[in-house]
Amino acid sequence: MQPKNSQESQLHQYTLAKQQIGDLLRAVMQFFEGIKEESSVEQCRALLVKLAEDRFNLAVVGQFKRGKSSLMNAVIGRELLPTGLLPLTSAITTLCYGPQELVILKRKDWIFNQEIPISELASFVTEQGNPGNEKGIQEARVEIPSPFLRRGLHFIDTPGIGSSRQENTATTYAFLPEADAVIFVTSIEAPISEAEEKFLQDIRQHAHKLFIVVNKIDLLAQSERKQVLEYIRTGIDSILGASNVRIYPLSARQGLEAKLSSDGKRVQKSGMEEFETAIATFLAGEKSKVFLTAILERALRLLADFKSEAEPSPRQEAELSTNNSTTPKRLQAALEILLATIQSSDEIFLTQTETDTDSTVVQAPLEQAIEASQINPKTGEEQPVVMTRTCPICAAQSQAVFDFFAHWQYAVSTDEDARRAFRAARGFCRVHTWQFQQIAAPQGISEGYAPLVEAAMAELRQVVGQPPQEGAASLDTLLPTEETCPACRLLREAGVTQMNRFIALMTTAEGQLRYRRSLGICLPHLQSLLLASPSQDLADFILREQANRLEEIAEDMHSYMLKREALRRGLLNDNEEKAWLRALLLLAGERTAHALT
Repeated sequence: MQPKNSQESQLHQYTLAKQQIGDLLRAVMQFFEGIKEESSVEQCRALLVKLAEDRFNLAVVGQFKRGKSSLMNAVIGRELLPTGLLPLTSAITTLCYGPQELVILKRKDWIFNQEIPISELASFVTEQGNPGNEKGIQEARVEIPSPFLRRGLHFIDTPGIGSSRQENTATTYAFLPEADAVIFVTSIEAPISEAEEKFLQDIRQHAHKLFIVVNKIDLLAQSERKQVLEYIRTGIDSILGASNVRIYPLSARQGLEAKLSSDGKRVQKSGMEEFETAIATFLAGEKSKVFLTAILERALRLLADFKSEAEPSPRQEAELSTNNSTTPKRLQAALEILLATIQSSDEIFLTQTETDTDSTVVQAPLEQAIEASQINPKTGEEQPVVMTRTCPICAAQSQAVFDFFAHWQYAVSTDEDARRAFRAARGFCRVHTWQFQQIAAPQGISEGYAPLVEAAMAELRQVVGQPPQEGAASLDTLLPTEETCPACRLLREAGVTQMNRFIALMTTAEGQLRYRRSLGICLPHLQSLLLASPSQDLADFILREQANRLEEIAEDMHSYMLKREALRRGLLNDNEEKAWLRALLLLAGERTAHALT
């Protein structure tokens, strides 16, 4: 097998890291369940959900009327979120992927969520449609089939700070710990306010990645922009304690207009293309590291908050250590080790463009870049890899025995010689008796088994009066074995034939290519293959392939468990749903192919 390429290796490392984090989160949750910390249990469950969904919160924040909603509309390429002179409500508005366009409203004290069409969104998230948030909206989740939002990205519009409504500021601050990355939006029309300065400082305590956008550059003439932008940059450098912080000057209004008219030059001129490229590069690579880091740090905060609020006494700590291997200290240490490993593993989370020979992905606008990295460019659909269904040697044996049963059922009902031969063979073994029953009609079973029943009757009458041990030995003539069972004999012959064909095929490049795309062979038949003394190169190829296949299945099984535990069954793909079945097929082979060569 060829070595895994860089992108495959990165994905594998990311999957393994997710599995390790999932295991630790479950352990933390079980600890809190044991001490009845319900709030902490729910927070752990929420982190498991986030991990299972691969949900990445990219939040857009800023002061009132800086153009946050306009920027999001420009990125999406349509007038989706309401904009206007009045502030929005204190609700969070989330854009995420969905196969159909709809809005799901989460309200205070409501058990069930409400679904509304997108056309009614403004009636719930604007001051005009919902003054003072009298309708009690906590979140409006807007689902749209946008490629930009695939792979768990949640693009989040937060209420503006600094407006007359204090609850808007409070809602935004309360959401900051949930943000994995933040787009801070200010505008060129006014210097950064005192509220914005404090807000920027607070953002840095939570966000692992910060993008700074200076919006509305179209309000100033070209000759004035440079001076104003330099002034804003200097202020931001001072606030963040850094030098030459990257800012993205743009006009969201012009960018949206250009996209709606499919004017690529105007999109570039608006500044949107440069900003979108930066976001796309981040989402294609660095996002994975930021995402996992954020989850680990939140889990550590849960443990830290527990310890600070209710520090166990030395006696309690000793009792916990005796009765439970997952004490807070051990969990914290395990989380910290994993966090340090992820933070230091730069090569695991290289951006896709660093390993891609096609640089056009980096240079494309945001939606195109995400689509190119995750979607079939011709069909616009995902390309999941679904493995073939079973071991090829098991499949050949199963087909052979099925064909045999179908033919034998006919032969035994029409041919007296076939019935005598079946009686002499003592019938099928126990396994094949019931396999035959599954496909045979009662008529065929009666015609084939009546002579066996009569033979058993006669033999039992002869055994009457014999000592029990001798009687048991006499019954040997009635009991079929794998050696006498016609189906078992057929399976052995079919297995030998198919194994020889398989080995011959595996010596060709075409055969090895086909094998890489298959489930592979089961362990019993792998053992038979090795006993057939193939060449060393072929043996090594098959062994490496099967080890890789089992590794993939184990990853799918872990993912299945994680998503089920997080109550996100809808996220399961075909490979994850059937990973357990593929595992059994590879470990034990098909049950209809039990006679092994």
